[in-house]
Parts: sequence; structure tokens; C-alpha cells
Amino acid sequence: MPTIMVVEDGDLVRETLTRLLRREGFATVGACDGREALEVLDREHPDVILLDVNMPDMNGLEVLEAIHANPQWQALPVVMLTARSDTHTIRRAMQLGAKEFLVKATFSVAEMLESIKKYASYMPS
Repeated sequence: MPTIMVVEDGDLVRETLTRLLRREGFATVGACDGREALEVLDREHPDVILLDVNMPDMNGLEVLEAIHANPQWQALPVVMLTARSDTHTIRRAMQLGAKEFLVKATFSVAEMLESIKKYASYMPS
């Protein structure tokens, strides 16, 4: 069963996404901020990361950059999920290696699940 890491500083959003993903048959692991996400990556081996951009201390773009700078994690698919929809943030996320960029106010649950399922077959090389 594929494991999805949900990195989201909002407890309610993180718990809701985790519940939704589990209902779809995924294993989940969560992190409430960027630093915790990197620590969890050292212990867990998720197949896909669902990553918020706006987080305190270390934002999602910084996390994404750290993930793709590490040879052990650089092929790991990351789907950005955020309230930010400005062109600069989207462009930067894609330059840093994000596979998809979903805006919280406009994405549907079906769209999010489709994105995750597309990358859930990720296998480290």
C-alpha cells in the first residue's frame, strides 16, 4: 500500500486530508511543518508528498528544495497543495521539481486523489 506524507501546518486540514487518503486505501504519515517533514523523511519512506507552501519556520518551497537537493529523495514526487496561486510561487515550485500544484480554494477531492494516484507507484531507484 502506497504511503502519502501530508505536510500541512493546519491541524484540521492535515487530519482531514489524512482521513480522506486512508479511506482511499493509502497509508499516511503527517508533518506539521517543514523541519518535521525532513525529519520524518529520514525515518519513513513515503511514495508521494502532499506539501503545503505557507508554513512557519521553513516554507514548502524551502522543503521542496531540500528534498530535491538530496540524492536519496530527489526523485520523490511532490504535489503542492496551497492557498497561494500567484504565478511566481507556481513557477518556482515547478522549477524546484514539484509534479503538480493544487490551489486549495479551487481543487476538488477527486482532482487531488487523481494527482496522488498518478504518482503513488513511485519506486526509489
